[in-house]
Amino acid sequence: MSLWSWVNRPSELSKFTNPLFEANSLVIWPSVAPQSLPLWEGLFLRWNRPSKYLDEAHEEMVNIIGYNRELQAKVNVLRRQLAELETEDGKQESP
Repeated sequence: MSLWSWVNRPSELSKFTNPLFEANSLVIWPSVAPQSLPLWEGLFLRWNRPSKYLDEAHEEMVNIIGYNRELQAKVNVLRRQLAELETEDGKQESP
């Protein structure tokens, strides 16, 4: 059995075809800019096992970002309160 006969089997072919592919009879001019060439991870990185440490680091990063947003919201509230107190204090001293 050749490699192509194995790859062209319907059960295997779905693993190697791009699910976003749309047939088009017109000429397609691809963009070759480096930022427009995404890595097809399912094909090229399928043998790389995900590291639990990377998953843990990603989860920790998400938690830190969420905590940072919470703190930023608290800072904004406190700044508003301070501005209100300063305007009230300025009004009381003016008479």
